[in-house]
Amino acid sequence: MPEEAAGSVVNSGLCTCSSSLLDWISLFVAVAALIVALLNYLKYRKLQKENNELQQQSNGLQEKYNEMVKVQTLSAQGSLETQVRSAISDAYKQVADMAVVLQSDPGNEKLQELYKGAEEVYRNAYEDACAKYLDDKIDKERFRTMFLSEIRRLVEEEPHCKAYANNQSAYDCTLKVYNEWFHSERGR
Repeated sequence: MPEEAAGSVVNSGLCTCSSSLLDWISLFVAVAALIVALLNYLKYRKLQKENNELQQQSNGLQEKYNEMVKVQTLSAQGSLETQVRSAISDAYKQVADMAVVLQSDPGNEKLQELYKGAEEVYRNAYEDACAKYLDDKIDKERFRTMFLSEIRRLVEEEPHCKAYANNQSAYDCTLKVYNEWFHSERGR
């Protein structure tokens, strides 16, 4: 029996020692896990801060891009409005020049045909302008201010009103703009 008692003292010493060692290892693992968790949290906060800064930079760049697009759009609209005005002015000059030539020889059928062709070019210039208006390619308020009376005269007065009189007119866009302005509740 004394041997058994000695063996149990040794076994209990091992248990105490191994239990204590296991406690220290568990504590070390727990502390290491805490440190890793803390480091991960700090890294997460840093990355979150960097992400927020990048997002702000991205928003700033997006705002700059939107502003550039707006300026380009306005510039393109202005250029298109200038082209429209120039085309109408050129067509008007062509009609006026042909009218002068026709007055020198009113019976000349060839000159009469050329004059009618010039009038058609003039109406086509307005048709193209009105198509751009309807497609929102030019500023609608500015277009209305510039062409309100001209389009009214074109559709209502001689010599052009005949071209707009029938329902099968080749100048649908001009008629749509005219009707929008003069025959709708939205017209002013």
